[in-house]
Amino acid sequence: MSRRSHRPVLLTALVLAVAPLAGCGGVDAGTGGPGPVAVAPPPPEKAFGQACAAMPGDGAGSLDAMGRLSVLGAIDQSKDLSQLSALVKTAKAKDIFDSMENVTVFAPNDAAFAKLGEDQKKALATQQGAGDLVRKLIVVRDLRKDDLQDKQYTSLQGAAIKATGSGEDYRVGGAQVLCGSIRTANARLAILDTVPSFG
Repeated sequence: MSRRSHRPVLLTALVLAVAPLAGCGGVDAGTGGPGPVAVAPPPPEKAFGQACAAMPGDGAGSLDAMGRLSVLGAIDQSKDLSQLSALVKTAKAKDIFDSMENVTVFAPNDAAFAKLGEDQKKALATQQGAGDLVRKLIVVRDLRKDDLQDKQYTSLQGAAIKATGSGEDYRVGGAQVLCGSIRTANARLAILDTVPSFG
């Protein structure tokens, strides 16, 4: 009785075992082309503006310390943003800030609030007036430096706010960005020299 060869059977089994692996290694098994490639996030951006150098080099109020805090915590810690911190408290807007992620907050400094007229200051002393301005200062987008070049955005309150500039000179609603692209744990912060105008 002759002996049958088992080689065709073994070869077929090997082909079937290897076939499912054809889709591995970055190759799309359906098309034979490359599979999807993960897109790296943009690199971290340094804070920019003429006033950044005047901020503390370390400790409370420094860029490193602000980066470890929520945006509201960073505002509360900055000695130049005490009026904005008080405005948030008047507006009872803490929950808004605590729930935010990857947004941009335009933060007028204390000198900016000092420029306001008496009628404007009286309006901001009410919860409604304070809340209206607080929402106008928030844009629900993570705006980097390049995003401030001749663009218009809609604030959380619904008002339009225009950004212009280039190089190191940027303005938001007519207010100069003293130190922008400050990263906090949940938002990006830009310190302004004036309370901005809105459309």
